[in-house]
Amino acid sequence: MGTAPRGKTVKDLTVEEFKNLIHEVIAEDLELWRETLEIMADKKLMKRLEKADRDWEEKGEATYVEWPGKKAHVEGYPSSRC
Repeated sequence: MGTAPRGKTVKDLTVEEFKNLIHEVIAEDLELWRETLEIMADKKLMKRLEKADRDWEEKGEATYVEWPGKKAHVEGYPSSRC
């Protein structure tokens, strides 16, 4: 998230610094929303996420797989291309 220049509170910012801060925060939020919408638009991924949620609710930690054990099987993840 955008932050004020070091050591300054919002009330200490110049108008230009405040504008830049607002611009940074909005740009970061838009990027997060873009990523969220990309995920939500991927029907296959959404079904996998919903299944994972159901599995977690039903079986708890038994369904948990640590990332190092899973990342080799994730499509598009750099290590899966090796």
